Amino acid sequence: MRNFRLLLLAVAVAVGSCTEDEGDREQMVNLQEVKDDPAVQLTNLNAAIERSRRDGSLYARRAVALLRTGKLEQALEDAEQAVQFTKNDPYAMFVKAQALRALGRQEEALPLALQAERNAYQTSSLYVLLGELYLQRKEYEQARRYLQKAQELAPTDEFAFYYKGRVQEATGDTANAMNNYRLALQQSSGFMEPQRELAAILVSRGDYAEAKPYLFKAQRLAAKDYKLLYNQGLVYEAEQKQDSAMWAFNKALSINDTLSGAHYRLGFYQHKLGNNEEALAHLLKAYSKYKNKPEYLTKLASAYERTGRTRDALTTYQRLVAVEPRYTYGYQAIARLKYRLAKPTPDSAAVRLQEY
Repeated sequence: MRNFRLLLLAVAVAVGSCTEDEGDREQMVNLQEVKDDPAVQLTNLNAAIERSRRDGSLYARRAVALLRTGKLEQALEDAEQAVQFTKNDPYAMFVKAQALRALGRQEEALPLALQAERNAYQTSSLYVLLGELYLQRKEYEQARRYLQKAQELAPTDEFAFYYKGRVQEATGDTANAMNNYRLALQQSSGFMEPQRELAAILVSRGDYAEAKPYLFKAQRLAAKDYKLLYNQGLVYEAEQKQDSAMWAFNKALSINDTLSGAHYRLGFYQHKLGNNEEALAHLLKAYSKYKNKPEYLTKLASAYERTGRTRDALTTYQRLVAVEPRYTYGYQAIARLKYRLAKPTPDSAAVRLQEY
């Protein structure tokens, strides 16, 4: 995951940020042994911390190792210990910010990362982190500023290229975004996220043949990425492989059930098959994104009508003609449903009396 790769870029530059005493204590960790293997690193760091329980630099290093192995809560605990024992050393604060970010607590990570910067921690990794955090907040100018600072320190940083592309894509500059994604891949051909984003842009443009190599390379790296599965479904759909497309959309939803586009397409598919309850379930989950699209509203109203929810169908057709006043079928449907709702129901008791 990019969370951990980004963090590991900081390790090499972090050594110089330790205090003199902490630097002396680091001799207890065999850095040759722990360089690449997080399991060995943890074993060595556990032993070192047993011998020196108040060495903040060791806790910071163990937090990094724990992040690499996906033990996020434990990583945060160690990062907090590191901040406490080093008296707000900026590298320890940076590690804690990374742990919070990995846990999805971006609003807590941002002030820590800013404090690390104020405490004179100036690395491309910190600036990339700040760029990403501001991107998540949709504060794009701030994100750009930090990513530019990252590139000034590390002109070939693949993460800076990637997040710069993300900012450009978010602000509508897809041409330059694609260029930065490609530059990121030039630095690291195995970087999944730029491949995923390139595939998504190309699929949205209908350039399916060009998208497929990026899509399949990214899937080899992240088979359970729901965005990749969704775009794979769109490619299958374009190739008229409907069953494969529906499999991909369902698989994407099994990972992230909030994916509106997949619900939208599955709703249409189930409606076509006459599976009206299932169609309605999917269409309702896509409402917030597609509520102003006439084709969607038509299918939703039809699914309501087919399942006997006449008043909901009427309301949806009324929304349809409000969105698209020229949609004559909507007016016909409204008249039909109003008549149905106004039509008196037979008096069953009177019918029974007439039978005698």
